Amino acid sequence: MLFDLRPKESRDELFNREEELKVLDSAVARKDPLVAVLGIRRIGKTSLLKSFIKDYVGVYIDVRGVRRLSDLYRRVSEGLVSGLGRLRDVLKYIRGVRVAGFEVELKWRGRDSISFLGLLEELSRRCEEVVIVIDEAQEIRGPLSVEVKSAIAYAYDHLSNVTIVLSGSEVGLLKDFLGTDNPDSLLYGRYVLELSLSRFSRDLSIEFLKRGFSEVGVSVGDDVIEEAVELFDGIVGWLVYFGRSYLDGVRDLNAVADKAVNLALKELSRLSRREKLVLKAVANGAKSWSAVRRYVEEIEGVSIPKSTLTRIIKKLEKLSIIKNYEFLDPIYARAAKRIVK
Repeated sequence: MLFDLRPKESRDELFNREEELKVLDSAVARKDPLVAVLGIRRIGKTSLLKSFIKDYVGVYIDVRGVRRLSDLYRRVSEGLVSGLGRLRDVLKYIRGVRVAGFEVELKWRGRDSISFLGLLEELSRRCEEVVIVIDEAQEIRGPLSVEVKSAIAYAYDHLSNVTIVLSGSEVGLLKDFLGTDNPDSLLYGRYVLELSLSRFSRDLSIEFLKRGFSEVGVSVGDDVIEEAVELFDGIVGWLVYFGRSYLDGVRDLNAVADKAVNLALKELSRLSRREKLVLKAVANGAKSWSAVRRYVEEIEGVSIPKSTLTRIIKKLEKLSIIKNYEFLDPIYARAAKRIVK
């Protein structure tokens, strides 16, 4: 069902991602060691990756919210569960891994334990090809990032049948995590195949909504669909949100937009006051560095050092919220206008 709010987990459920799947399949066939799937929030990365990996011996690991070593290994265990259909007979021979029914226990500390790198080595040794997906990889920070990047670098150099796919909605931060251009990074100098997911065109967005409504036998006027397409600008997650809201009885597009904006506001709440003010400046028409500076200084009543403002703008670009003083998601632009000064 296209309007299912959860990520898709089957290629048959995906809409218009055949070319992206071909790129990923070709990468595995060539035994490419490292792939990065890039795209803003709600563009469909998780659906693509979960559907893609179903055809392989592999592990999907969602690292959103991972802060401690215990978090990381819990998510790895969950990933092993998701791939249990193809991995069960392999895992039962790996020290530090215990399979009980539909649960997988991963012992990562003490006697007879296994590290993330050790797990990759064992899977590589016992399988013809292995795919490891790490979703929202840029959220791995601190000592955890050293452990994960060390494993990725080792797999890149020594495990020729392992393909690691990293994804990130905060594109700049994912590239910082990889650090392929940073001499101090464990992955310095490695080639990464990049796959960028783009938003749907206007025509594809219309087709997506019409097909979604057709699946459940609901007729919706072309004017409503075209207005929704104009508002959500080809971002599939918002199109799904609109479709589901409409099916649930919310027929006022402004009401749907308000709900979406409130979600975006909640996501922006983690930013600092000045970062929010910069976004508010851009949302209110500031199209240059100097225009943003004038707006923020007028609100705060204090002069802002050039380096401070430049750092904030670069961070917001790395978070994939703005680029060249334009919002990448129109709903975030609306949300930024509502930020309280």
